[in-house]
Amino acid sequence: MTLDLPLLRASWRSWCSVSSFDRVGPAWLQYVWTFFFNTVFAILLTLAVLVVVGHRVNARDLFLANMLFSHCIGYTIHVLLELSARLLGKTRISSFSWWQRVAYFCGVPIIGLYIGYAIAFALRGQNIVEIVQRSPSFIAGTFFLAILISAILYQFFRQEALVAMAEAERERERARAFAAEKQSLDAQLRALQAQIEPHFLFNTLANVASLIDSSPQAARRMLAQLIELLRARLGASRAAFASVAQEVELVRAYLDILAIRMGDRLHYSIDVPAQVLPLPLPPLLLQPLVENAIRHGLEPKVEGGHVKVVATIDAQTLRFDVVDDGLGFAPTTAGGGVGLANLRERLRGLFGERARLSIEEMQPGTRVRIELPLPAA
Repeated sequence: MTLDLPLLRASWRSWCSVSSFDRVGPAWLQYVWTFFFNTVFAILLTLAVLVVVGHRVNARDLFLANMLFSHCIGYTIHVLLELSARLLGKTRISSFSWWQRVAYFCGVPIIGLYIGYAIAFALRGQNIVEIVQRSPSFIAGTFFLAILISAILYQFFRQEALVAMAEAERERERARAFAAEKQSLDAQLRALQAQIEPHFLFNTLANVASLIDSSPQAARRMLAQLIELLRARLGASRAAFASVAQEVELVRAYLDILAIRMGDRLHYSIDVPAQVLPLPLPPLLLQPLVENAIRHGLEPKVEGGHVKVVATIDAQTLRFDVVDDGLGFAPTTAGGGVGLANLRERLRGLFGERARLSIEEMQPGTRVRIELPLPAA
C-alpha cells in the first residue's frame, strides 16, 4: 500500500477518533502514530520540568525516563483500547450513553496509566509495591494526574473526532448528491436512449403498408430493417456502453429504412476505420446526429442529398463527423434543438469537459462533430 499524503492524513484522523475504531490504512501505522504522540509528550514534559527545576536535574536522564514512562503508558492505553473494542464490540461502544462514554474513555487511560507505570518501574528495576509503601500519596497523586491527562486527551481526541466526523459527513453528502445527480442523469439517458420518435415509427409502418401491394420485396426489406433497428435500440437502451461497430450497424439500419422511404433523394456513406470499430462507445450517440441531418437538412430539400458518417482517431481523441449537403439549420435551430441539447448533456455527464459537440455550417449543409477522449472512450 502506498503511503500518500491523503492516506496519512486519514490514518491520523482515525487514530485520533478513538471512539469510532474505524481505522484507516495499515494497522502498524496506528502504532507509529502512538509512538509519535508518546515521543512528543515526553519531549514536552521534559521541557516543562527543565523550565521549572532545570538546574537540579540531568536533562538526558530526565528525557530517557520520560520516554520510557511515556511509551509504556501510551502503548498500554493503546493496547487496552484495542482489546476492549474487540471484547465489547464497536457497535456496543458506539451505543454508549454520554456518561458511559466518559467513564470508558477516561477509565481505560487511568487503568493503562497504572499498568504502564508498573511496566516502566519494572524495566528500571524498581518495585512499584515498595514505591507505594514508601509513599502512599503516590496512588492519589497518580490518580489525579491520570484524570487530568485523560481529560486533556479526551478533549483533544473529541475535537479531532468532531472534525473527522464533519469531514466524513461532508464526503457522504457529496457522495449522496453525486449519486442522486447520476441517478437522475441515468434516468434521463435511459429515457433518451429508449426513445423511438413516433413520427418516424408511424411513417415507416405506413410506408410498409403502402409498399405491400406495389413492391412487396421493398416492404419486406423495410420491415426487416425496422425490426433490426428496434432490436438494436432496445439493447442499446439497456447498456452503459456499446461498441463503435454496433453503433455503425444501428445507423446503417436506420439509413437503409430512410433510403427505401426517400428513394433516390437519399444517399449515404459510412467511413469508419477498422481499428475504430472495436472501441467502446456510449449507445445511441451517433443516430441522433444522423436523424438531425435527415430531418433538418435532407427531408425538407426537394432533391434530397447525401449524408456521410466519418470517424477519425488520433493519439488522444476519437472523432465522429456527420456531414450533410442539405438545407442546414434554420436560425431557430442553430443550437441543435432539443435532441442535440440532450446529447450535450449526455456527453457532459459521461466525460465532463473532455468531450465536445460542435456544429458547423458547410454551405451547403451542416457538419456536426463529436470529440471524445480516447482513453475514456
